[in-house]
Amino acid sequence: DDPEAVTMLFRAFNRWLVEDWGFAYEDRIFAAPYLTLANLEWACEELEWALDQGARTIVMRAAAPTTASGQVAPGSPVNDPFWARVAEAGITCVVHAGDAGYTSHGYARDGFSTDFGGVPQPIRMLQLERPIEDFLSSLVCDHVFVRHPNLRIASVENGSKFLAGLFDKLRITARKMEGWWSEDPVETFRRHIWINPFWEDQVDDVIELVGVDRVLFGSDWPHIEALPRPLDYLADVAHLDDAARRRVLLDNVAELNSLSPTG
Repeated sequence: DDPEAVTMLFRAFNRWLVEDWGFAYEDRIFAAPYLTLANLEWACEELEWALDQGARTIVMRAAAPTTASGQVAPGSPVNDPFWARVAEAGITCVVHAGDAGYTSHGYARDGFSTDFGGVPQPIRMLQLERPIEDFLSSLVCDHVFVRHPNLRIASVENGSKFLAGLFDKLRITARKMEGWWSEDPVETFRRHIWINPFWEDQVDDVIELVGVDRVLFGSDWPHIEALPRPLDYLADVAHLDDAARRRVLLDNVAELNSLSPTG
């Protein structure tokens, strides 16, 4: 509810990050500055600073930001100056799990903490994918990728179970709102969005939905819900051919960690 405080906090975090690690340490560890559209002018200025500092990716939370005039959908044309520069620079925008400000509408205690309030709240676990589904839907439904065809979005630590249902809903909506999209919105999604499934998700299902060139390996180690030994994930992709396995484990994320500017 305080956009000015949010931008000050994010700016301080980003300055600490670049001072402590840099954004491409030894060309192996790629730290991502946090940006927010709570203040569009600030977001554009911070993006330029990040690019000047050598950032390979930027990161946002999956949420409609609260601006001085209220909440604004991330896909709103109001935010086009920011998305246009992201696309022009060819920098990947990572959308990461976090406190999206969502309410449980009385079904569970609200608030976001690492201990989920200190008591088991399984219904909160069932709601974890709501924010990312809404965020990505906004980009597709509001034609962000039509206006900015070089834009690349990576969904990280949000899981993939929402994909099948979302794709069904997009196609149903396209039939009901004929003419809103010039192509199958699912194809638009597949072209511009990369997915990092949870380790417990079935990688074959994700590959079938978005294609092997849009799946990203990630372990979330050392968080408590992560794989204790990240390379244990190799067993889950052992049945893939060498090219597909390399795509999931290395090539896809390597491409996203490289700028792909227009022109």
